[in-house]
Amino acid sequence: MNRDPLDMFGEMDEMFARLFSRMDQEFMNGSPRMKRYRFIVSDECEGPVIQGMQGDDAPVSRLTSETVVEVHRIGNEVKVITDLPGITEEALRLDVKGNTLVIDAGDAEHHYHSSAGLPPVDPASMKKTLKNGVLEVTFTSLPHQLEKA
Repeated sequence: MNRDPLDMFGEMDEMFARLFSRMDQEFMNGSPRMKRYRFIVSDECEGPVIQGMQGDDAPVSRLTSETVVEVHRIGNEVKVITDLPGITEEALRLDVKGNTLVIDAGDAEHHYHSSAGLPPVDPASMKKTLKNGVLEVTFTSLPHQLEKA
């Protein structure tokens, strides 16, 4: 796959244009005011992917005390990044359930609950860092298995 790395920026511009156009249409049509989107950036696909999501699998804005979660697949690692302002490591609980990372953190002043869909990873390889309110969880990725249609 030999293509110009700058093509990615053009693809991202198109992706954001489609996203904002869709959001404008939904707003003008009186659709639900809160729609969830997840951006997945991977070095194994043709370009960035937008997934419009509903339900418990998607991150939402701070209005609901859930944080926005980013999932990045970089080489043989998967990184999950989210911000948890005011949270200490003692108040942080992480759990891998199937292909979902559940993030639950809270103390007397702050509480966050979110989840992130994961590509195939080794749950035992989970490493976390929490610095200045930013949580980064790293997993070793497993070979990507093709799904049958």
